[in-house]
Amino acid sequence: MKKNIQELSTGRKVEIREMSIDEIDECNDVAYIITQGEENIVRNLSKARTSWIRYGLGGGDFKNFKLNDNKQVSDSVVRQLSEVEKSELAVVIQGTQYVGEEKPSH
Repeated sequence: MKKNIQELSTGRKVEIREMSIDEIDECNDVAYIITQGEENIVRNLSKARTSWIRYGLGGGDFKNFKLNDNKQVSDSVVRQLSEVEKSELAVVIQGTQYVGEEKPSH
């Protein structure tokens, strides 16, 4: 399988791994909406973002890239990312996972 290397706006290069359907489902299930009257409140956005990073990051420009005991990206790697990088990376990871559609040929 060809490596999926992306460059973030900060210049950091990251490798995105293809996630399983179960991993994608788990990440999608982290955030949820609570309706209070006419207001919708979204909960667990930071947890969801971290979950996408833990499952979807496969390597890149990091000091001592490693996985934890659960075969997910370790805290030491996540801590190297700025808030901007975390937000951007979660979106990039989500955008590269293909479910129910054919992968683009480009």
